[in-house]
Amino acid sequence: MLLRALCLVISLAFWGQASAQDASDPVAASTQNIVQSPNDTRQYQFLELPNQLRVLLVSDPTTDKAAAALDVEVGSGDDPKDRAGLAHFLEHMLFLGTERYPEAGEYQTFISEHGGSHNAYTSQEHTNYFFDINADHLDQALDRFSQFFTAPLFTAEYVDRERKAVHSEYKAKIKNDFRRQYDVLRQLISTWHPSSKFSVGNLDTLADRPGAPVREALLDFYQRYYTADRMTLVVLGRESLAELQAMVVDRFGLVERRDAAELSKGQDLFSRDFLPARVYIEPEKDIRTLTLMFPIPSSTRYYRQKPLQYLGNLLGHEGEGSILSVLKAQGWAEGLSAGGGLGGRNQGTFNISIQLTEDGLKQHHKVVAVVYKMIRILKREGINEWRYKEQQQLGNIDFRFAEKGEPIHTVSSLASSLQRYAPEDVLQGGYLFADYDERLISRYLNYLRPDNAVWVVTAKSVETNRISPMYQTPYRVEGLRDERVSLPKQMTEQLALPDPNGFIPRHLVVKRPPAMGQGISQIPQLIKDDDVQKVWFKQDNTYKIPRSQIYVRLKSPQMGRDIKQAVLSELYVAMVKDALNEFSYPASLAGLRFSLSSNSRGLDMYISGYNDRQGLLLSRISEALGDTRFDRGRFKNIKDELLRDMQNSSKQSPYMQSLGDLPVVLYSPLWTDTEKQKVLQSVTLAEVKAFAATFYDDVEQQILMHGNLYRQEALKLAAVIKSRLYRKGDELKAVEAGVVKLVGNEDTIPHWHLTVDHPDSMVGLYLQGGTTTAQDKAHMLVVRQLLRSPFFHELRTQKQLGYIVFATGMPIKKVAGSVLVVQSPTASVADLQQEISGFLANQVFDEKSLAQNKQAVISNLLEAPKNLVEQSEHYWSNIIHEVSSFDRKERLAKQVEAVTLLSLQDYFTSMVGTRSRQMWLTASSQSAEEVSATVEDIQTFKTSKPHYPFP
Repeated sequence: MLLRALCLVISLAFWGQASAQDASDPVAASTQNIVQSPNDTRQYQFLELPNQLRVLLVSDPTTDKAAAALDVEVGSGDDPKDRAGLAHFLEHMLFLGTERYPEAGEYQTFISEHGGSHNAYTSQEHTNYFFDINADHLDQALDRFSQFFTAPLFTAEYVDRERKAVHSEYKAKIKNDFRRQYDVLRQLISTWHPSSKFSVGNLDTLADRPGAPVREALLDFYQRYYTADRMTLVVLGRESLAELQAMVVDRFGLVERRDAAELSKGQDLFSRDFLPARVYIEPEKDIRTLTLMFPIPSSTRYYRQKPLQYLGNLLGHEGEGSILSVLKAQGWAEGLSAGGGLGGRNQGTFNISIQLTEDGLKQHHKVVAVVYKMIRILKREGINEWRYKEQQQLGNIDFRFAEKGEPIHTVSSLASSLQRYAPEDVLQGGYLFADYDERLISRYLNYLRPDNAVWVVTAKSVETNRISPMYQTPYRVEGLRDERVSLPKQMTEQLALPDPNGFIPRHLVVKRPPAMGQGISQIPQLIKDDDVQKVWFKQDNTYKIPRSQIYVRLKSPQMGRDIKQAVLSELYVAMVKDALNEFSYPASLAGLRFSLSSNSRGLDMYISGYNDRQGLLLSRISEALGDTRFDRGRFKNIKDELLRDMQNSSKQSPYMQSLGDLPVVLYSPLWTDTEKQKVLQSVTLAEVKAFAATFYDDVEQQILMHGNLYRQEALKLAAVIKSRLYRKGDELKAVEAGVVKLVGNEDTIPHWHLTVDHPDSMVGLYLQGGTTTAQDKAHMLVVRQLLRSPFFHELRTQKQLGYIVFATGMPIKKVAGSVLVVQSPTASVADLQQEISGFLANQVFDEKSLAQNKQAVISNLLEAPKNLVEQSEHYWSNIIHEVSSFDRKERLAKQVEAVTLLSLQDYFTSMVGTRSRQMWLTASSQSAEEVSATVEDIQTFKTSKPHYPFP
């Protein structure tokens, strides 16, 4: 597959300067037209303010959410050498009070109370701030947002507090293997290159020093780099372009254009005498990867030609004859990706990364030889205009039928794109393959050579002799000789560049409504209902694109009987997906994707994309699911991969492990990864084949087909599914499922504890609904909405207990739930429990706050789907919840509207005041005995408690 960048580092090209303007003009509009997708009904306007801040306005009268983002061309690569993490720290500080809105939590509270969300990120060369909000409140939100860039306070009290949050963020991810690997690379990269800098920051790098307080460093950095001519702003709202312009000009025109410091451009990534080299890194998780890193000049200005995407598409291909195909056949690899890696204004890398098997690790020098053999084939016969035009065709199709996304993601992405692309290309830049340049592609391909490579070998078994400074990662570096490896001819002869992609859609016509004026139903219709299948269908008449969504749930009466069935199901799905990979990979490149997953009741299949070849893919998937002729060699490697995935789940962040366990603790039939590992180790291929041979006996099929399909086409596809994936069996009765009903009291709140290999402590308090009614769900939604912002402000901003502080939804089946989470590098489990309990005990609700937050909940519930996928997900959710009127959210919104202050207080008291529907989730390096955990065995706990039953 194409490799995503190892970090969010994209160098910035200074495009889009407006033509010279009269000083009296408030703004100058671009004279160039912004190229839009034919499917895009929004209006756009590019402006440059007198201070040279570049602006993209997006008018969408149909949007429920407004959004804005501002991107600054400065990042962690521009940190002073003695102040690592300063750009990241500055990003944190801008949220904590401005001259007009001095309260530290005011911005967050305003956004939350009006149905929105906010965030920011700092990468090597960008800092990107963004938010969304109910569309009626954009003007007020922009007033607050603009103050970040005109009048931040940098209040001394919060400077001292928030650097603890930065330190907590650093400590929370101290075991993260990506950060650990990058910490090693920083030791190898030239100190003159921005990528060599520690980007996060901690209490040491952000400490006050004699005569040099960190607040002064923050102010200096802000003044030196936060200048209007390095900023791009995107604002999306319901208002007209003229109205949006009026909102923006007065506020963001006040951003100062300063005589800014020069940005850090750096030199070459590696010194000339370092290459070629091999680096061994010991990870936290049990992973085995080999990454070939080739330093290359920045390709940012070649976005219209896309030489790296061209090369990544061919070297990262997974079809027949690919590098991955050959390595899999040898039992050496399980996955591969290729494409741009490290980025930089001057130099980045092209990476080829391979997931190795145990044998592949031992033979990694031969794996490299296979890669270089393919590179030679590519140089000899792979740079062809027809291959480029194929990628161009796919890009054009995707842009032509591009759909709306979430406004908050749209504005953040566009603000970044406006830094990289010319204004007229800001929407299509990522899709463009405009100019085939054989010499340019060859130039970049020539950098992929043995003497210009760093081999990064990551595995638990490697020998090391050094420790990286910030993440304490063991590693070893050695120079590379000219290692010539002989490969069997029959192996290298299997290597081949991909054939023309037969999945590129040819029939891209949107189908008309049925004849004779029948029209199209407004909701899915049940077009087949028998003992085997329930088939729901809706022809799309809203988005009018040649795509369809197919959801299939196969409910087997065999599932849920014991842990062995659950393990066999996961292994069976993994084997089928592996068998399909070479066939389906070209389809995925052509915008036709599928997923298969096992669940506690059976299997889920999902197919999404252009409907032109969906029938072929569905038929092939159904055929593979019904085929039990699995390859014995692949079985061993796939089983090993699944075992390692289960083992590695214990290396996740403590809060992720704990929240992952919660459904297992409360829902039957589910088992933990630890429990499943023990069973998986002894599973045989014969058992998987036997499982597959009987799985479809008396299976129940729920199907939704939505999109560019006719009714008869849907019925034909459903017939394929039934013919391949159903057999008459012995009519077993399905095992009943259930969710534990928490009925504790003040002294016996259930407590699930994990002993983790992590320095942080974590506590979560799970709050369970009292019934499965919509009224109960409505009250839970309102409670969570009211708690979310003050919980973050008090425990994170004010008390600085940790970086990871949040309140989130945790529904299990039809039982509503919420969980309050804090992960801390300093506080104990007992202290965190006390803080959470104290926070809840001090909550007081009032009519004004209730009204605002109720409206926020209702607005989010009733937010219209923005694209075909979201609409399909809405329909599928209603089907799974057995709401055939497809108005589940509308019903829930009415229940939210009916919540009163009295009913809310009664609900909150019954859940929190009496502590009857609560459960503690804790994780630390201490053992369970030391934290008095009450749940020692999950399965025993579940069988001893009352349940909410589910079929």
